[in-house]
Amino acid sequence: MSETIFPSTEWFQALARRMEQDEAAYRALGSIECTMVVRVETPERADLYELVFRGLKVRSVRRLGRLEDAAPGHFVLSASLATWREMIDNIRANAGPDLAHTLNYLTFPDDPMQVSGPDQLEVDAFYRYNQTLQRFFAGAADVPTAYAR
Repeated sequence: MSETIFPSTEWFQALARRMEQDEAAYRALGSIECTMVVRVETPERADLYELVFRGLKVRSVRRLGRLEDAAPGHFVLSASLATWREMIDNIRANAGPDLAHTLNYLTFPDDPMQVSGPDQLEVDAFYRYNQTLQRFFAGAADVPTAYAR
């Protein structure tokens, strides 16, 4: 299987396919209704990807030119490319994240990943669906990944 570049719409779509293949596990967690914008920061730029979750699936993945292009009612999960890479590599090495590489741990105050949104209701969606989002990113264990420079 060839490597998929992170970040890219193809990489997030590969995770979405893993989600569809593991529907029973997601069903046990319950339906998810949120829009997440993933922000990957490098010194040169910030790449933005919008993922719309509805029911037990990712309904759409698209790259955004700017945050203002995101659908209303979204939250933003931001980190440096180095942080994303460390998390993904940890998931791949361990077939899932260790404690220090979970979304919950990485988003503690003063940690390398931040959650933000237009208002607290959107930010709350991250915490409400945290287990589902963690399972979604744990799908990276099965996605051969290379990193954008």
